[in-house]
Amino acid sequence: MAETLPKDRAGLKAKDAEQRRDLRAELDAIEARLAELKMQYEQYFSGVLPLPPDRLHTEVKRTLRNLMKAPFRNSAINYRLRAIDGRYQTFNTYWQRVLKQREEGTYSRDLFKAALREKQSFEEARSQTAVGAAEKGLHTLFNSYRTALEKQTGKKHNLDYESFEKSVLQRAKDYRQKNPEAKLSFKVVVKEGKVSLQVKAKKSGENK
Repeated sequence: MAETLPKDRAGLKAKDAEQRRDLRAELDAIEARLAELKMQYEQYFSGVLPLPPDRLHTEVKRTLRNLMKAPFRNSAINYRLRAIDGRYQTFNTYWQRVLKQREEGTYSRDLFKAALREKQSFEEARSQTAVGAAEKGLHTLFNSYRTALEKQTGKKHNLDYESFEKSVLQRAKDYRQKNPEAKLSFKVVVKEGKVSLQVKAKKSGENK
């Protein structure tokens, strides 16, 4: 009996260590599921998803409840589990508050979206005018220039649109002083690793 006792203790110790490993794996999994749940709620609140993630929420809540009841938790596992549960409780409080605000029609992001839709309708109507078409073309030119610049340099550039607009309008004004009846076109050009805007003046009636 004295010989088998150390073996029994060793077996129990190995089993305990294996259960702790399993708990660590479950904690990794529940952290990933909680992050997914948070993302899906944000997508629902922003209108990307049509329905709240109720099924995933139930799954996360049940898994956390079962983990809190699990035996063989050492201090490190216990601390991590309580931290995860604390994050869930904080998120859930926020989610429930927003869900209630949405039901009552007081959720600020929903009001922002309504204003945004109105703004988009106005911009769409404006884009049908000559001024709107010119503004849209200038924005497209700006984005093309920035994309080409970032591709050549391999880094992000925080270009100022208003400065870009003033520069283009000034160049257009200079060209029109020399060619009053010319129609202008701007094009992004990449030559020898340098990005620039090329301006062409085409007189009325000139063939392409």
